[in-house]
Amino acid sequence: MEITIMPFLAKLFLRINPSKKVLIMCRGYSEDFDNFTELVWEDDKYLDFFDKNSYPQFQVWIL
Repeated sequence: MEITIMPFLAKLFLRINPSKKVLIMCRGYSEDFDNFTELVWEDDKYLDFFDKNSYPQFQVWIL
């Protein structure tokens, strides 16, 4: 199941996410505007979540 979320919620969920059953995904990561890429807090905590041109969409994927 995929659920589109706002950038603020994406950052919050990514930070507090204790479960591997919930993935935070981003379209536009590394200029890939066709596919979604999984975000990991340790690697992506400094990502500019509010730059809509670079990162136009975030989703929560529930496995």
